[in-house]
Amino acid sequence: MCTTKNIEFLVAKHFFTEAEARGQKLILGNIDTNIWLHKEKINFNHVVEIAKRYNDSCIFIISKGPNKGFYVYSNSKKVCFKLANETLPINHVEMV
Repeated sequence: MCTTKNIEFLVAKHFFTEAEARGQKLILGNIDTNIWLHKEKINFNHVVEIAKRYNDSCIFIISKGPNKGFYVYSNSKKVCFKLANETLPINHVEMV
């Protein structure tokens, strides 16, 4: 089961910049991304429900590190959500 955690938009953007610089950003369609999504048990029905709220929804996936996770954000609304899998250990869902 997935839930979401609100992440401050500017903090999330900083996470994204750092992840790209370190080569930790995953790209949809890449086999490594598909493996990661399966391992993390990302619920795409939940992602779709979040994305429907915003007409400019974007995703960002950080593969490892302290900010590891699947993020959905909206530039126009300046909001960001991190998907959290409740079945994984708590350190996966802690907000930094």
